[in-house]
Amino acid sequence: MPAGNSITIVDSARPEQSWIRAWDDLVDATPGCDVSQLSAWGRVRAAAGYAPHYVLAARRGEVIGGAQVLIRNVRPLGTVGYVPYGPVIATGVPDREHVREALAGALDDLARHHVRMLFVQPPEGVDDLSGELIERGFRASDARVAPPGSLRIDLTRSEEDLRSEFGNVRLRRDIRRRSWEDKGVRLERGDERDAPVVAELLARTGAHHGFQPFSEEYVAALLRGLGEHAALWIARHRGTPVVAHLYTLCGETMKSRLTGFDRAVPSPKGTPGILHWEAMMWARGRGCRWFDLGGLPESALRALLDDAGDRSSLNSYDRYKCDFGGSPYRCSPAIESIRPAALRGAYDLARRTGTGTRLIRTAQGLLRRGRSGSPQSSPHGVR
Repeated sequence: MPAGNSITIVDSARPEQSWIRAWDDLVDATPGCDVSQLSAWGRVRAAAGYAPHYVLAARRGEVIGGAQVLIRNVRPLGTVGYVPYGPVIATGVPDREHVREALAGALDDLARHHVRMLFVQPPEGVDDLSGELIERGFRASDARVAPPGSLRIDLTRSEEDLRSEFGNVRLRRDIRRRSWEDKGVRLERGDERDAPVVAELLARTGAHHGFQPFSEEYVAALLRGLGEHAALWIARHRGTPVVAHLYTLCGETMKSRLTGFDRAVPSPKGTPGILHWEAMMWARGRGCRWFDLGGLPESALRALLDDAGDRSSLNSYDRYKCDFGGSPYRCSPAIESIRPAALRGAYDLARRTGTGTRLIRTAQGLLRRGRSGSPQSSPHGVR
């Protein structure tokens, strides 16, 4: 439907394939975009009970912005939608404010008439879009449907500069000398056939950190569904799998997505970091601009961005990420729409009680994971 200034809004769960292809091209070409806005991600999540819905802004047949909304019924919340790292607006698009207004209006319409709750985690640098939605009745959200920021490393620098930022002296030395090869460690690319290996390593990590890992079926579906937008790396020590890192590639960025590590297998210290380094160099060779370490919680972002880089309060997982260097960044503010007013009031009231908070967190976990039994990968991964 027309949306002002010759902008057309395509609002559909099943748009024509030409629109889908144009949307994927836009997402893949826009710096800072995430694979969770690609149609391939929507198909993967459909296997976990989600229905992808597209809100696209077009001018003269060209897609210039949009959002992929993932929708499902979540008890006791009702029909819920979430937008991970969207909406997206094309770089350098003229009359950006009109595109922003059109997308905000379409998302507001979706929230008013099709879902009871809509959670939006915009990417970095679209604070104006968050503000536009707030003017339409949305509000700030702490639902945590996607990490609010992360650390990223600029891969355009020399290898020496990249190594120099690593906080682990042993890791810097091993990388410079490539000494892991003499210690029996082999690094290799993997594919869908390695899903059982990855799932087992994820299970070991989940047991260590206390979260439920993704299943073998989901890992296989992720690798198969994302295709060239996924990259799997595995480290083996004397033939035994020790570490697996699954990365995604989109918008000039390679992002760490899943990590599995078997601490029970005797292996040289720093093997997970060595695997990260090899993947970084591979991404650099493919022309990626950024290597993203995969998400940080708001508490870590406050310490790194607001408290002048004070790492004393960080947990071991977040400190490990900081050891690779890089620059912390925060996405635009997360927002939400909860309607009708009675549901919004009940939601707010539930958050003030222990039982209600646990219920909401359970529902939010289901929103991130999928069907009951479909697991979560890491404390800060995007679903």
